[in-house]
Amino acid sequence: MMMAFAAMTLTVSAQKWAYQSDFNEGRACVKDKNGKWGFIDESGKVVVPCTWRDVKYFKEGLAPVENDDEFYGYIDLNGKLVIPCKYRAAAQFSEGLAAVAIPGYIYGYIDKTGKEVIPCQYENAYSFQNGKAKVQVKLEDYQRVWKKIDKTGKFVE
Repeated sequence: MMMAFAAMTLTVSAQKWAYQSDFNEGRACVKDKNGKWGFIDESGKVVVPCTWRDVKYFKEGLAPVENDDEFYGYIDLNGKLVIPCKYRAAAQFSEGLAAVAIPGYIYGYIDKTGKEVIPCQYENAYSFQNGKAKVQVKLEDYQRVWKKIDKTGKFVE
């Protein structure tokens, strides 16, 4: 009986939103009827008002959010902006680092304080897995190749 009640509550909650994602780290992305994004907790309470142009799932306690000027920053689980919206693209955190792109779409990596720990110098960048990340590098002849880096930005393999 309790399970049916819980499922019914989620369904009622989901009907309030134009879109509701699955929960990740106790938060679900929600989109209101005006196309703005925010987050709810597992009880359905709004913890981040729908004021963002776009959002991504929480990972490692932070979520990328996009403002109306089309720049990304990061919020904490309570909705506080902890890394300013100054990036053209922003990935979720993985292994303590997140790939971000500065204007011109040049990628690098930041830590959870917003400090650039691997300079923005790549054509594209993926999240870290097992201490390594794939990055796209432009060669002198303008060809682009994929290479792997470690958390210091050193090429490996």
